[in-house]
Amino acid sequence: MNEKLKGILHTGWTEPRHFFFWLALFSAAGLSVSATRIMALKQPNLPMGLFTLICGLCLLTSLTAFALAWLPPLRRPLSLLLGKRFLVLGCVVTLIALFYAIEDWRGRSAWQHFKRAGEAQGERFDLASLAPAPVPDDQNFFEAPLWNFLHFTQTPHGVVWSDTNWGDHVVFDAFGPHGNNSPRPGNWTKAQPADLGAWQAFYRGTNNLFRVTDGSVTNYFPVAAQPQSPAADVLLALSRFDATRQLLIAAAARPKARFWINYDAGPAMMLPHLARMKASVQYLALHADAALRAGDKETALEDLKLMFRLIDSIRGEPILISHLVRIAGCTIGLEPLWEGLADRQWRETDLRSLESELAKLDFLADYHLALEGEQGCNLWELDYVRKNGLEGMDQVFGQSHEGADLGFALFRLIPGGWFDQNKLSVCRTYRDFILPEADTERRVISPSLVRRCVAAQEAMSLGPYDVFAKRYLPADANALRRFAWAQAAVDQARVACALEQYRLANGQFPATLEELAPQFISKLPNDVINGQPLKYRRTEDGQFVLYSVGWNETDDGGKIGLTKNGYLDQNQGDWVWHYPAKTGSKG
Repeated sequence: MNEKLKGILHTGWTEPRHFFFWLALFSAAGLSVSATRIMALKQPNLPMGLFTLICGLCLLTSLTAFALAWLPPLRRPLSLLLGKRFLVLGCVVTLIALFYAIEDWRGRSAWQHFKRAGEAQGERFDLASLAPAPVPDDQNFFEAPLWNFLHFTQTPHGVVWSDTNWGDHVVFDAFGPHGNNSPRPGNWTKAQPADLGAWQAFYRGTNNLFRVTDGSVTNYFPVAAQPQSPAADVLLALSRFDATRQLLIAAAARPKARFWINYDAGPAMMLPHLARMKASVQYLALHADAALRAGDKETALEDLKLMFRLIDSIRGEPILISHLVRIAGCTIGLEPLWEGLADRQWRETDLRSLESELAKLDFLADYHLALEGEQGCNLWELDYVRKNGLEGMDQVFGQSHEGADLGFALFRLIPGGWFDQNKLSVCRTYRDFILPEADTERRVISPSLVRRCVAAQEAMSLGPYDVFAKRYLPADANALRRFAWAQAAVDQARVACALEQYRLANGQFPATLEELAPQFISKLPNDVINGQPLKYRRTEDGQFVLYSVGWNETDDGGKIGLTKNGYLDQNQGDWVWHYPAKTGSKG
């Protein structure tokens, strides 16, 4: 019996068909056990994942070898391999180790060489290195009493707020408890002034009612006993935040601004100030509209300057979303400026002051800072995912890999050099495609170049060195249109201020834009889309049409593009600055 057992064991160890049969059997049993275990786990488990992977590879290899062992010409070579199994296993392990060593060295060497060369030319790859410099508290816009409740410290263990009720504090709010039912604000892009009559009805109606803690119902915004003019009623409603507006005026006097962002947190950084910045601009825009209709140009001008200060306060943040909020704020903030021009209410001194504020806005330069910050975020994410595996993927991309032990193990087996190669691919794509799309010297953004760059990115091979670059970059490329739109809007607003100065001096608008410089504007901005002069013509009603050819790069004669729902379509038509055919008091 012993001799028979020894014979079976010897055959099972030396004969290929027997050896690979038993190996497949034990591998299948291991897979069955690991599958049962995986179903019981709620979180990825690295040892279990590696065990599952090894069992799977063994089963696949043994089944293949078992089938081949039945072919007589291959049986002898397989027998020889079994005779030197430990040597073969050692060679396989050595080759795997060499593969990892070479890939890690290649990736690390290529990335470090690229990084050193870039840093020598002034490039910055670390998000924290792009952060604005510290600001003395007494000079910092955000250290004013208006923003004290937003103080926090972000650590790896959580966020500590100086005011635990920070979320309940309101800086400015033009919409109240039923903001979803509020009227639409004015839309200068479609030459639509704000309807203050609709806002008056909103504030005087049931949308102004809310229930306080004791259960009683009261008005959120103050209202007069009897209706006044629409402008007066709107100003009265917005007076709820008069004290806050005075705090903002005091804060705006501080020359510098730096919010306490923890840039070391990468994409997990806290940005609670951005929503409040946008709400502040929305409030000030409506307040300025109402002040203009009430004949209070000084207050309207003050509101506009406060909006410009808010937009400027986050300019130094190397974060794309911060600059998109600035762009939204600029679009909103131009509404009262446009209405004052349409109604011919601004004086020459007002126009010069407004044009000076507008000239400070340079969204083309800001694009480079914002996208360099996005590049830094991408690199931070790659390092984080490299360190934390699928759990890092969950946090960065909002995915779920619960119970994915095999995937967890496979992810951990990715060579570290591949992450370095992806960092290199990301940075090369930014350098070659994303950042050059905005030409700050010629003041031009070419949509055709942008589309070619996007096509080139989409044509990138989806190899192990490029997978993250393919995932990150399309959204970054598409952000450029919004920067182009904002710069075109600012340029047109500056020219519109100069045109109104010319009209005040000469009784009518000029025949050509060339008549404006240098008396009314130091230098005419070009069309940001093609570098050519902005399109301009006087109209029969004594007004004018001023426009850029827009993202489609086609002169549509000053016609804007609209979606099916009637919203502005920035991809179609021209980007236009014009006024309603008839203007006058609407307040």
